[in-house]
Amino acid sequence: MKYFLQLLICFFAFNLMSYAQVSGFSINGLSLGPNVLTSSCDSTVSIGFSAINPATNSNPYYDLPYVINGNNFSSCQIQAVVDWGDGSTSNSGGGTSSTGTNIVMNPPLNHTYASAGTYTITTTVYNPANQTYAYDSLQYMVGSCTAYFYCMIQLDCDNDGTVDSQINSPVPIMLSNSAYTYMDTLQNGLFMMNNVWAGNYMLSIEPTWLAANNYVIGNIIPSPSIFISNGVSTTLITLNCASQTTQLCAAGQVFCDANNNGVFDNGEIPIANAPIQVNGSLVYSSNSGQYAINFPGTVNDTFSLIINSNWLTQHGYSVLNNNGMSNVSFLGSACNGSVPATTINFALDCGSNSAPTLCYGGFVFCDDNGNGLMDAGESPLMGAPVQLFDQPNSLTSVTVYSDSTGYFSYCGPITNTSSFILAQVSPTWLIYNGYTTLSTYITLLGYTSPTVQPGNLAVNCGGTNSCADLWTTVTPWIGYYQNSTAYIKLNWGNYGPSAVGSYTLTFTYPAGVSPNLSSIQNPNYTISGNTITWNINNSAASFSSYDVISFSVPGGLINGAQHFFSSTITPTGTVSDCGTYNNNGSLLQILGNSYDPNDKNASSDYMNEYYPVGYLDPFADDILNYTIRFQNTGTAPAQNIYIIDTLSTQLDWTSFTLLEATHPIQVVNLGNGIMRFEFNQIWLPDSTTNEPESHGHFTYRIAEQPNNPIMSTIENTAYIFFDWNDPIITNTTFHQNMYIDHIDELKGTLAVFPNPAQSQISFEINEPTLIELKDINGKTIFNQVVIPGQTIDIQHLDSGVYFVEGEQKKGKFIKW
Repeated sequence: MKYFLQLLICFFAFNLMSYAQVSGFSINGLSLGPNVLTSSCDSTVSIGFSAINPATNSNPYYDLPYVINGNNFSSCQIQAVVDWGDGSTSNSGGGTSSTGTNIVMNPPLNHTYASAGTYTITTTVYNPANQTYAYDSLQYMVGSCTAYFYCMIQLDCDNDGTVDSQINSPVPIMLSNSAYTYMDTLQNGLFMMNNVWAGNYMLSIEPTWLAANNYVIGNIIPSPSIFISNGVSTTLITLNCASQTTQLCAAGQVFCDANNNGVFDNGEIPIANAPIQVNGSLVYSSNSGQYAINFPGTVNDTFSLIINSNWLTQHGYSVLNNNGMSNVSFLGSACNGSVPATTINFALDCGSNSAPTLCYGGFVFCDDNGNGLMDAGESPLMGAPVQLFDQPNSLTSVTVYSDSTGYFSYCGPITNTSSFILAQVSPTWLIYNGYTTLSTYITLLGYTSPTVQPGNLAVNCGGTNSCADLWTTVTPWIGYYQNSTAYIKLNWGNYGPSAVGSYTLTFTYPAGVSPNLSSIQNPNYTISGNTITWNINNSAASFSSYDVISFSVPGGLINGAQHFFSSTITPTGTVSDCGTYNNNGSLLQILGNSYDPNDKNASSDYMNEYYPVGYLDPFADDILNYTIRFQNTGTAPAQNIYIIDTLSTQLDWTSFTLLEATHPIQVVNLGNGIMRFEFNQIWLPDSTTNEPESHGHFTYRIAEQPNNPIMSTIENTAYIFFDWNDPIITNTTFHQNMYIDHIDELKGTLAVFPNPAQSQISFEINEPTLIELKDINGKTIFNQVVIPGQTIDIQHLDSGVYFVEGEQKKGKFIKW
C-alpha cells in the first residue's frame, strides 16, 4: 500500500552516514561525566548520553551528560526513560556508531519544572535487542542561583552631579519581571538573593521607602536591567533629594505649516496625538495640536524636547522649523502656575497628508418598510463592515464596524478633494448573511467635530428581523509545549439583529491532552469523547464572550505534532442564523513551538489531523482563517496600535471578512492587497501592570483565488506597530496547493517531521528502515537505512518539494 505526503525542505544538506543495527552492545553501567553540577539556576534540566567515553562534542550542552558503559561495543542503540521526580516522565530513543560523541535522542530529554526545589531524577537506559540496562538516581536542585550584587548607593542631594555622600543604612531593593518579584534589604553596601530564577529583571528601590525618605532615583549604572545567573554583578545607584528637584514646564503646538513661516496661520491644520517627550515624561498633542508637559529637573539645566522621529516617518511628516530637527535643546524653566515658561512649536511639512481631519458617521439597520429611514422598532445591525471611499470603485478604502446600536463613525483623512465621501456595507458581508441593500452607496458629509449628521445605510434583512448572526473563533493564548499547561481561548458571540435564544456551543480538542475542568468558566457543560458541549440561552440582541481553557499536555509526544482545536456554534430555538460563514472556529497548534506574544496563526477550513500542516487541496477553493495576536510587553500603556498586513496575490482580496476583534478596530485598505488594521486610542495596558488585559487579537477569513495552480504558495507576514516604535515582525505563515492521494489512510503511517523543514528531519519509525529521498524530477538524493531516533542533516539542498519512500520488512510506504 502507498501513502503520499508532501515534504517541503528549505536550505537542505545531507550527511550520508549509514548505521547498521547491532545488538551486541551489553549495557552494564551509567555514570555522569566530569565536572557536573547537581544544581541549576534556571528551571529547565536537559539530559544527554554518550557511549564508553564522555562526549567531546557537547553541543548542545547537557546539564546531566551521562556516559553509558558496557561490553562488545560496535554501535549503540538505546531507549531511555527518565522520572523527573515531580510526577512527570519522558521516553526517548537514539543511537550512534561512535564512542565519545553525543547520542542524538528523539525527542530530546528536556524538562521544565514549575517551581524551584530539589527533585530526585531517575534515569534508565536499556538495549532492547539484548535486554541489558542500567540506571542512575540523583538529587537535583533547580532554581538555586545565588546572585551577588555589590550595590553602592550614593547621594547627590543638590542635583549638581557631584556626590555628596554614600548610604550604608538598610535600603529595600526589588528585582522584578513579568513573572516574579523578589525583595531584600541592602545592608552595608551588599545586596544578595538566593533561589532566584535565571533571567532578565528590573532593579528598583521600593517606592514607599523613597517617598518616606524624600529621595528620587537619579541614575543606575550600568543599567536597571539585570541578568540573573551565578556570579557577581556590580551596581551603582545615585539618589537625588526630591525636595531639590523642581517641576519644569514646556508647551507648544504641532501643526502643518503650509506656507513654511513657522507660525500657525488661519487655515493651517493642527496635528493631534503627536508624541512629545522630555526627561522621561510623555504627552500627546490635543485635537488643536496643543501640548503641555511637566517634568522634574533643575532650572537652567539643558534638556531635549523630542517629537518622535518614528512617528514622523509613519505619517509622512518632516520638521520645517528648528533646523529640521525632531529634538530641540532648551534650558529648563520652572512652572509659573498654569503658565509654562518654555514654548516650543513643531511646524511640519505634511505633504499630501495636510487635509483637514473630518468626521463621518451613520447607522446600519434592517429597513423593514423599505423607506430608507431607521424607524422605531427596526433592528440595528452590529458588526456590519462599512466601507468608506473617496470615489466609486476606488482601490483604497477605510472599513469601520457598527456598534450594538448600529452606529458607525470615523474621523480621519479619506479624501483631499472634497468634504463628501461614499459609504457602503461590504458586499461580501451582505452575501454571507443573505442581505441586500436599497442602494449601493450613500453620501456622507464630513464634519470638523465627532458630532455629525448621520447617514442611513438601510439593509433588506428579509423583512422578518428574526435571524441572529452567531460567530465563534479559537485563538492561541501562550506557547504550546510538552509537559506543560497550554491555554486556548474560545471566543463566541452574536452580532444580531435578533436575540438568538437557545444555542449550542461545542469545543473539540485533540486526543492525548486533558482539559483542566476548573478553568472552564462557562458552566452547564457536558463532555463526550474530546468534545465539550454547552447548551446556552441568551436574550441579548448582541453579545461577545470568551473563555480561556487550560489543558495538560503530557510528555513523550513528538515535537512538531499537529494538534487541532475547533469550535462550532448553532442556534437550537426558533431563531435562524443569518449567515453560517462564521459558525466554525479552528486553531492549529504545533507541539513545541516557541512562544511569541506577537504572532500570526493560520488555518484552512479543510485542514484536519490527517492533512499536513501548511498545505491546501488544489481541487477546492480553500478558505483561510488568520489570527494576529499582540501583547504590550513594555512598561507603559500603548495608546495606538496598528498592523500592516500585505495579502498574497493568490488570495481573493474581495472576500476579506473580519470575524472578530478584541478591541474596536478600523480596517484601512491601502490598495494592492496592503491592509492596515488600526486600534486607535486602545490604551492597551502593559503586561507588568495588567497581564490578562495586555493581550489583543483579531481574526479574519479570506478565500484563495479559485484558479490557483498546483504548487502555488500563499505566504503572509504581519508588522505590528506599538505607538511610534519600530515594528514587531511576526512569523511568516505558509500554505501550498498540493495533491495528496489516499489522504484518509495517512494516520498511523510513516511520519516525517518537522515538515516543512530547514536543517534536519527525523522519522517516526520503530525499527530500522530503508529511507529513499527523491527530488521532484525523480532523482534519488539519499538512500540508506535509518534507525529509530536518527536525524538527517539537510542544509545543502535547494528549497522545494521532495519525496520520501520508506521500506521495512513488513512492506513499503511512500510520503511526499
